[in-house]
Amino acid sequence: MNTRSCGRRAYSPVIAALILSATVLTVGGACWAYSQGAMTITSEEYAESVIEMIDQISERFIIEHAYYNGSHLFIWVFNYGEVDMDVKISVKNVNYPSDQDLWIQINSCEMISFSPIDVSASPGETLNIRAYTKRGNNAFYRYLVPQV
Repeated sequence: MNTRSCGRRAYSPVIAALILSATVLTVGGACWAYSQGAMTITSEEYAESVIEMIDQISERFIIEHAYYNGSHLFIWVFNYGEVDMDVKISVKNVNYPSDQDLWIQINSCEMISFSPIDVSASPGETLNIRAYTKRGNNAFYRYLVPQV
């Protein structure tokens, strides 16, 4: 009777060791999968933010010319940078385009003429023109309204 019980007890530590080993491997695999997924997401977000910063740094534009005909202001903006950009114009606290969600797209190495902007200005007045992009870059231009 003693030999039978000793034989049965011999299997118990082996089975316990196998169950514990399987549990440790399962928990370790789950931790590894979680950390790999988290690192993949983190690295993708990092890469996107670096590309966005590079695009912001690569934006180069200038207000090439402005002209006021007595009731409307005409503005030309030149994008000499390497990336396409979205631009708005601000003159005398008037934004163009006035819709907050609407931007004027200027492709790389392209100059566009903005539609005439309704602005009232007197002769001799200085108009401070600001062009700004979605990425936060600015270009400034001062226009002196000519004496008629």
